[in-house]
Amino acid sequence: MLELISVSHVFTGPGGKALTALDHVSFSVPAGHLLAVIGAAGSGKSTLLSLLAGHQEVGGGTIMYRGKDTSEAPLHANEIGYVPASDDVLSPVLTVRESVMSALMLRVADQTAEQRVDRASHLLVGVGLENVATHRVSSLTLPQKRRLKLAVALVSDPSLVICDEFTDGLDAKSQSEMTALLKFTATDHPSRVVIHATQMAANLAAYDTVVILHEGHVCFHGPSRAVTHYFSIQAIEELYPRLAKRPASRWGESWMRHRDSYYDAFKLGGAIKAKDDEEEGNPTGHITLPANAKAKAPEDDGKPAPESAEELPPPPALPSVAAQAKHLILRRWSTFRRTQKEWLIQVGLTALAPAVAALLILPNDHYLSAVTSGDTSPAVLWPAAYTCAMGWFLMVVLTMAFSVRTAAREIASEWPVYHRERTGGLRPLAYLLGKLGFVLPVVLLQILLSALTVEVVTGGLPGFALARLLLLMVTGIAFTSLCLATSALSPSAERSHSRCWMLAFTNLILAGAVLGFPRVLGGVLHPFITAYYGWSGGMETLKDTPLYEPLTLFVRTWFPSPALAISVLWVHFALGVFVTLRGLKKRL
Repeated sequence: MLELISVSHVFTGPGGKALTALDHVSFSVPAGHLLAVIGAAGSGKSTLLSLLAGHQEVGGGTIMYRGKDTSEAPLHANEIGYVPASDDVLSPVLTVRESVMSALMLRVADQTAEQRVDRASHLLVGVGLENVATHRVSSLTLPQKRRLKLAVALVSDPSLVICDEFTDGLDAKSQSEMTALLKFTATDHPSRVVIHATQMAANLAAYDTVVILHEGHVCFHGPSRAVTHYFSIQAIEELYPRLAKRPASRWGESWMRHRDSYYDAFKLGGAIKAKDDEEEGNPTGHITLPANAKAKAPEDDGKPAPESAEELPPPPALPSVAAQAKHLILRRWSTFRRTQKEWLIQVGLTALAPAVAALLILPNDHYLSAVTSGDTSPAVLWPAAYTCAMGWFLMVVLTMAFSVRTAAREIASEWPVYHRERTGGLRPLAYLLGKLGFVLPVVLLQILLSALTVEVVTGGLPGFALARLLLLMVTGIAFTSLCLATSALSPSAERSHSRCWMLAFTNLILAGAVLGFPRVLGGVLHPFITAYYGWSGGMETLKDTPLYEPLTLFVRTWFPSPALAISVLWVHFALGVFVTLRGLKKRL
């Protein structure tokens, strides 16, 4: 069902040096099979799984699945169930049942609510989590999280299940239970292959066959009972020290010489002898498999013959982009409501920020009232103009703060979850729309409440208030998009948060309110500064008031019209969306 033919993969290491992760790896796996890929760190296990899951293109050789070259006919996302090594791939605030239901919503189209509930219940019973279905993921033990990761991977009933270090880090009892669960998963589907990559050499008897990797080379492939005989060791715990005694290339060459003989023995049950004159501690120079090392022929293994590729039903279709995005928006609002610290901070920021802004404007509010009453004397006009400039600048500062607080960590904080869901068929565009459907309403609500509070407390700044409100909102939309882009390009939430604050600080310094650049220099810098268009466009709304002329005298910045400023801000928003989407597509 699955066959690797001389698969090689090379990546670029430090200093541009080419490093070989896999070197002519070849083996095949029949349907209904549980395969263990054993190897120490750096042996190529993760690279092999990445190639099988379609995360990377094969550098050399061929991967055949159901008789088709995967480079020409890639596997459908719902044909693969990928269980990553990280235990952070689940949303901690969702319940166990909600996690499975969410995976169903994102991966399987055209199901009724009743069908999803039945499927989720079946999976939870299968992995042994029905008793904790209503518990939050954050409360689960490590073995329970592993079971849930497997359940989530199986929602589309995939025929190829890939598990990375599924039993690693568990106690002996849990390792045995997890291995038995993988065996059940392999036999529960007539045409399923389960591949488990692990550093642990325990419970190998539960696997149908074992592939041993050492520095990218296949050193053995066959039944686990033959491992100790092939490597001339007394116990499986001696495997890694034994491998370290010879270069990986020598082990690979030795296996290639003896592979056909061993394969014949495994299939036909004949005792064999394999020449290995370089083995220490083996005076005869031969390895002999005892009679109990025989393997049944495929037609005698007692399992039903797998269906042909033509007879197998097609994998379920993926939901549309709109359906995935809708679910992600609803899920994110649900997790927001449940995360008390997050919404308390947002509520506090929404309440306190406009109050602080209003208090800073109030001491000079009488100058604005005097200008509104018709007093245009220099002693009133100049302080009023300065108050308008700095007051509006403060509103732009608050808008930047809202955007950073809401969007800076939004993507980078859940890279493991995104990787898992992307492997399962989540489209980057749907994920982006899901994020926009959460961050933009939050930011826009904060901007609206802040602007209204300042207008009510101060009695309103002169000029066209509606145009200024629209400018603030579009500024928030544009900068929120740029913060999402920064998050999509950052490896961690902390790095993204610091980068977004740096971006906001740069915007505010170069906006033109604090530093008045000459028009030539400003013409070069300002097209890249989001805050400039929000602030200067707001100043242009004062053009028909007595305050405009003083503003043009003490601020050397060119003021675009509100319409032009809004147009440029939408360009910034589009740029942020484009960069975010590019970052999401590369993150796999």
